[in-house]
Amino acid sequence: MGFEDARIAIVGGGLGGMSFANAALHVGLTNVELYEQAPQFTEVGAGVNITRNANRILDAYGLKDSMLWKSSRNPPCYMEYRQYKTGQYLGQIDEFGQPASRQIHRAHLLDALKERIPDSVLNTGKKLVSLKYTGSEYELSFEDGSTATATVVIGCDGIKSVIRQHLGITDSPIYSGQVVYRGYVQYSDLSPEAAEIFRKTVVFRGHRKHILTLPIGNDESNTARIGVIGFMSESLSDWKSESWMATAPIDELQKHCEGWAGPIQELIQGLRKSSPDGRMLKQALYVRAPIDTWFHVEQSNHSHGIVLCGDSVHSTLPHQGQGTGMAIESGITLATILKSWKAGDDLRPAFQLYQDIRKPRTDKVTKTSYEAGLLASADLPEGFTDTFKPELLKERMKWIMEADVLDDLYRRGAPYFEPKESEGEANPSPVQANL
Repeated sequence: MGFEDARIAIVGGGLGGMSFANAALHVGLTNVELYEQAPQFTEVGAGVNITRNANRILDAYGLKDSMLWKSSRNPPCYMEYRQYKTGQYLGQIDEFGQPASRQIHRAHLLDALKERIPDSVLNTGKKLVSLKYTGSEYELSFEDGSTATATVVIGCDGIKSVIRQHLGITDSPIYSGQVVYRGYVQYSDLSPEAAEIFRKTVVFRGHRKHILTLPIGNDESNTARIGVIGFMSESLSDWKSESWMATAPIDELQKHCEGWAGPIQELIQGLRKSSPDGRMLKQALYVRAPIDTWFHVEQSNHSHGIVLCGDSVHSTLPHQGQGTGMAIESGITLATILKSWKAGDDLRPAFQLYQDIRKPRTDKVTKTSYEAGLLASADLPEGFTDTFKPELLKERMKWIMEADVLDDLYRRGAPYFEPKESEGEANPSPVQANL
């Protein structure tokens, strides 16, 4: 009874898929295979900010030391704000508690997530071309001609999810109105004064645009550099690439930032020094609207089903730094339910519990991240206003950072999980105890 012995196929080996694989390993799901379409595990783009809510879970997996080896450490604040023309310090948001946020290159985070997963579980070069139910199991067919089977398929294949399409979800992604320019700058390419400013997370807030910088890595592991993320309002008609991710001349970002403060001008020159061809990554920012149903269970066998996790079902704009964090939270929620379920072998109530726990939170993150982007790229960017000031900004995010996701999971899942009695009282869930 339950699903701890289900044959699970994870489709997608990015941060979302690797997060679920770690969750599965942590709770004790052993019959798991992960399929990634790329020939090797890699992540492109700038750095990523992993916040307290997600770090608590990753630390429980035993990943704290490997993350801190290549992430920032003990940031002086969560975020600092500066006037975009003068560079004047305006204020800051302090950290939300321990563990503090960590700024890390996406590839280094993927490495940390990958290190505990047995190589035998990881399959690369597996681009999914079809998924069908045979009546007794799912058959996954890949572009290289190989096939695999499973009884539970978990779609962790991102905002362009093939699994999502297989479920008949045909909505189109929504353009946010902004593109983002991404690159890195070496601290040695800046003046000491500018370098000191960028040793923390900083926002320079302009007119319908803003630049966010992240202090990626640390000096000890020789990974310290500045992640530059420029959010700029542009018409989609100006987008020339067939892909959402392309490259563009650094001159484009320079033009957006004409007249901005000296540290920003130094930053752009630093981008040039780090780019032999004078180009940087440019990405059109899309998001999908929340959907009503995250899963499908076979009518002929209710213990077989497909479920979505991460960006494939709850993508969000990056303005609160929660895309990866929500995938990490959803991964441990789903894995715990599959492992701990003792209320029969019907996946429908199990998947429904997963959706009921996660959907209100991820829907709110999607909504408030869009709002945060509007606040950060404002019509009136000269300074703080009644709706844009540190104390309000911190209050807007407390519900994200301070939530105890696993406590909520066990409390709501307790009626379905195997009870554990000790001296007449129920013990906390084994997953929660590990935190």
